Amino acid sequence: VGTFKKIRNTFIIFLVSGFWHGANWTFIVWGCLHALYIMPSIIFKTNRRNIETIAMGKMLPNLKELSSMLLTFTLTVIAWVFFRSENLHAAFEFLKCIFSSSLFKYPTILPVKILFVLAILILIEWLGRENKYALEKFAMTWTKSLRWSFYIFLILIIFLNQGKQAAFIYFQF
Repeated sequence: VGTFKKIRNTFIIFLVSGFWHGANWTFIVWGCLHALYIMPSIIFKTNRRNIETIAMGKMLPNLKELSSMLLTFTLTVIAWVFFRSENLHAAFEFLKCIFSSSLFKYPTILPVKILFVLAILILIEWLGRENKYALEKFAMTWTKSLRWSFYIFLILIIFLNQGKQAAFIYFQF
């Protein structure tokens, strides 16, 4: 099909995905944002060029790869603000707070233990990115007792840092 039909069909798919998640404008915006995010690659016919693992065979990404990862992460987080907000007003207020001058201030509360665990998990994901599962590169070569100790450690970290109780998101539908 032509480019116009691809654009139309992509918007339909993402709008239906938004409707499927809930009867709230926030889900429609979430779907529209994802459709908008993929539009440049559909219009310029580059949507099948970036399917390889980023920085394949290299320890660190180059500047273009790093900026692509950061852009993808930022756009995804912005879309998820709409997905998790109660209404559009709350979503825009939240984004307004994110993109205020406080964005460039050093945080007053620095959860060191959470940042430490997060750094370890990001490192494991990065180093194992060329495998089907990130832990394949490490855990599968460890002894069984070390591997299970690591799994138990991860479970404990999750339980100890779970925060306030919240219902599973799909229970609201």
